[in-house]
Amino acid sequence: MLGLLTPLQLIAAGSLLNNQGIKPLPSTLTSAISTFNNTPLIAAFLSALSYYQTQSWANQTTLSELQTIGNAKCPALGNSIPEDFTTLTPVTSPGGFSGLITQTGNAYLGNGDAGRFAQGFMAVDGFINSTNLFINSLVNAQSYLGPTFTNMNALITNNISVINPDFNGFGIDLANQGKMTNLARIDLYGTPAGLLMQIAKVAKIQGGTLKVIEIPLLAAGLTISDIKTLVSGQLSVTENQFNQLQKLAYEGMSKVTGADLDQVLTILNVTTPNILVLTDLLDQKKIFPNSYGTLTTITPDGPMPVYQDDGSVNMTLANSVDLYLPTPTGCEDLGKIVPPDQAVASKAVQIALTQITGITSTSLPELAQAVWGSTDKLWNVNYSYLINDVVSDGNTIPKFYRAQQNVPSGINLNNVDYWKETSLGGLSTLVGLPDIQSLKTVMPQEIVDQYADVATGSGENGTINMCDVIGLAIDYNDFASRLNSASSVINGMSPSTDLTSLLTTYQAMLTAGNNSTMQIYIGDANNFISQIADPVIHPEYVTAVTELNSLFNYMALILSKEKNYQTQAGIDYFVNIEANDKTIVYAFVQNLSRYGVQVDPCGPAYFLNQVADVSIIGGQAIVGAMRESVNNHQLNSGRIGIDVLPPYTPEIVPSPVIVPVY
Repeated sequence: MLGLLTPLQLIAAGSLLNNQGIKPLPSTLTSAISTFNNTPLIAAFLSALSYYQTQSWANQTTLSELQTIGNAKCPALGNSIPEDFTTLTPVTSPGGFSGLITQTGNAYLGNGDAGRFAQGFMAVDGFINSTNLFINSLVNAQSYLGPTFTNMNALITNNISVINPDFNGFGIDLANQGKMTNLARIDLYGTPAGLLMQIAKVAKIQGGTLKVIEIPLLAAGLTISDIKTLVSGQLSVTENQFNQLQKLAYEGMSKVTGADLDQVLTILNVTTPNILVLTDLLDQKKIFPNSYGTLTTITPDGPMPVYQDDGSVNMTLANSVDLYLPTPTGCEDLGKIVPPDQAVASKAVQIALTQITGITSTSLPELAQAVWGSTDKLWNVNYSYLINDVVSDGNTIPKFYRAQQNVPSGINLNNVDYWKETSLGGLSTLVGLPDIQSLKTVMPQEIVDQYADVATGSGENGTINMCDVIGLAIDYNDFASRLNSASSVINGMSPSTDLTSLLTTYQAMLTAGNNSTMQIYIGDANNFISQIADPVIHPEYVTAVTELNSLFNYMALILSKEKNYQTQAGIDYFVNIEANDKTIVYAFVQNLSRYGVQVDPCGPAYFLNQVADVSIIGGQAIVGAMRESVNNHQLNSGRIGIDVLPPYTPEIVPSPVIVPVY
């Protein structure tokens, strides 16, 4: 049942509420930090920093100067943040750049508070999901929509505004056609066989057709077997033979009129006016009486009208439509079955309809409702007509109204005010929004450039992941090896007067009795580091200084990127993460089923698998709950699901039955 927590989630929650189940920083990282801090040079600096903070005469100005020793020349020798990374704030305890690494990583993990960890994790996850939605949407807009983009009206109407911009007229015509077309077989659009198949389908006739159609078909020269072939499709005959049968069928269908035709139209629910012969249903001009003048099709030269201003078919389309739909029946072949101009019009409309994504999965009534809106009116459908509804700006908009023969007394049919529709509206274009309508590309370049500053993550398309935002918590970028390298480089630097003097200066800071003395020592330390980093004075240190700067700049860059993402997300791990938040723990545990199936590289599942403390049952339950969610997803995909969940409301155990004694 939905809403229940699984046993694994309950175990995970119980552990997290006791602040258990989340590991501390990786031991490789804490060991590397300790090794770096214990190099003689850095140990002396950290002692001096700690000493200064305990003095009553200490002030923030001198403390800041102490924390930035060497940041311009060789930050590693002063355990300082490289000067270019101004968004990173020095910490006082445990101090130095190595202290910032420690403090930041521990903050990501909640500093032992599972509620703080859960709050930060969920905030990061929300930021990532919302940001990546925009990043991926931009990529999709350019790669998927961009190559086929014509204009924004076409985009927001699924190309229907291109096919026919007269939504009212087009929608009316589609609605009036009822069930006459099976859009799943749009390949047979406008053909006698396609119409006969649909009649048989709607009338639920197997391998035949209505008697009112069968008789004229037989009179035209077809046999019962031929009719079965036509309504079953081209299965046992060649394409040429099938088309010959269609030609005879068209001749027979042209004889279906009057009451016989009315029977067919009733079965198909066709209400299009002025349909006098069954073959009229293959004439695009007759089945789109309100909108044929605005029907448009797609050609290699762009959209072209199906009909010319004088109402005749645009016969120049004959060649271009065959480029799009050469089979099973091109214009030339269909033109041997139906009048050639009707063949061109039918193929052109067929091509136009195929531009609508999902066209084969819908029906004409559903398409009509999408284009025109709901057809529910104040009264029942009985007959129909057009009324021109004049709007306030003076434009005349045709609206379709349906009436009932027995109109309630007092209702004036000529008064539009009485004809209130219950409608969902239908499609709209972007009229009145000229900047949008005039776009020649799916995205303006300035918007593309703007999002380029957002798509800076390490994932596909520049998407952001957990490791980009809080990767230090699992040492994703391998700070451990870089700190170990820095320790080795510092310890391996050959002795020199300046290097010895730098160590001596750090040690002397422990004897400073006031800020003036401390500032002198700070100046001396900066001077010695500048000389050590000078390739002319100390060419023997060039390699060491270059490597140390590379190591510290890399780590500072990673921390700076993480903080930048956190700032965008409105997260400050040192300010606005609340402690002891049980509610957020509950929410986090409920989301484990969602995190478990987010298996992208450095996604929630990967990250939580790294931080879960599997040495205890609580951490194992976190991992187990995520695996459980994957299993549920797989089982549900096979439509077998899980049948071991208890009822949502625990069953009440009945009282024992008392057997009466006689």
